[in-house]
Amino acid sequence: MLNHIVKYALKNILRNKFLSLSSIVVISLLIFFINILLVVNQVSLQLIDAINSKLSISLYLKDEYSRNSVEVVEFIGDVTKISPNLQLQYKNKDDILDEMKQKDPDLVNILELQNPLPDTIVIGDIGLDEYEKVNYEVERRLFLFSESENTKSYFANYREQYYRIGKVTTVLMTLETVMYVIIFIFFLSIGVILYSIIGNFIYYFRDEIYVTKLVGGSNLFIYGPFSLQGIMYTAISFLIGVVTFFIILHNVRYLFGSDYALSFLFPQAPLVLFLEILALFCIGAFSGYVSSKRYLK
Repeated sequence: MLNHIVKYALKNILRNKFLSLSSIVVISLLIFFINILLVVNQVSLQLIDAINSKLSISLYLKDEYSRNSVEVVEFIGDVTKISPNLQLQYKNKDDILDEMKQKDPDLVNILELQNPLPDTIVIGDIGLDEYEKVNYEVERRLFLFSESENTKSYFANYREQYYRIGKVTTVLMTLETVMYVIIFIFFLSIGVILYSIIGNFIYYFRDEIYVTKLVGGSNLFIYGPFSLQGIMYTAISFLIGVVTFFIILHNVRYLFGSDYALSFLFPQAPLVLFLEILALFCIGAFSGYVSSKRYLK
């Protein structure tokens, strides 16, 4: 039975070579662009991480507080509990002065007699979903931090930067959602194309199918070849689309001087490709079955 189903599925594909070839080309292009969108999505996630990694909070302690103050110890403990990836660094005024010496020795010469710089807590590597938690801990302990005009402006700059980054990442997140919608539309388009193609085959060879039913052909023998035909279309198109995609992606290094673009897809590539081919097989089989049920009534 299986041999007959495979035989008739191949026979259907070869009966109209031009229709089959044009359909495979169109589906291959859709699969190619699906993979391009997946790479663009990875690029956007990398961009979000790169932007977020540059954002840090600098909190300036009042002179009466130090690393050993109970309130400061509690604050540091509560902040570090937010995430294991969050980085918190305590810098005393001498550490900050040393950093300034490296950046601008002439400016530091003015401060050598007296160091007016405050002890500073620097918080970095904050996840996008962790900013509000960090802000909550900061705002409920504002009494720890200097209220001078200068430090107020630093904290305001952090808030301004935070909101600006928030707007950028919101746009990128929206773009990511839009890309997923487009990918879904592409998959849906593949299903519609297969539905229409197999419907055309059934229309032109409906008399032969009708005779098969009259002589006692089982439903599996009648509907099976069309579902298998849909799977074959997607399998051939997937192979062509993915090979073309990887050839182009691999040669991107000639434009950018490295294979950096390949890192956006690996090590997730095997899982992504497996899920993609599985989805395409399901779409092909379902479209073939639904189309045959629709047109064979």
